[in-house]
Amino acid sequence: MLAEDDRNAREVTALVLEAAGYKVITTGNGTIALDILQNDATVDLLLSDIQMPGGIDGIELARRVQMKRQMPIVLTSADPRSSFTWFPDNVIFLPKPYDRRALLAAVTVLPWPAAA
Repeated sequence: MLAEDDRNAREVTALVLEAAGYKVITTGNGTIALDILQNDATVDLLLSDIQMPGGIDGIELARRVQMKRQMPIVLTSADPRSSFTWFPDNVIFLPKPYDRRALLAAVTVLPWPAAA
């Protein structure tokens, strides 16, 4: 699951992940992402921007997902991780801008099997 409100970033990130063998479901906000994650048990990885519209930002999305499911989560932001008052445990932080190598390293370092 890729939740990213910037359409260009979402499309490029999805292309990189798909080229690496991942099946990618995308959305532009956290509310839709949460709905998909609650109803689709086949999703086994969450990659989300932190600052998104729709009432649920990436940190809140990660918190809610962790309450219901155990899955690898990567959160991205142009702001430094230290700028967030609270950051969930067991979540990888990927600073923006990131390149292909950093993106793939973030999703492959995860402790759960993530590639399709």
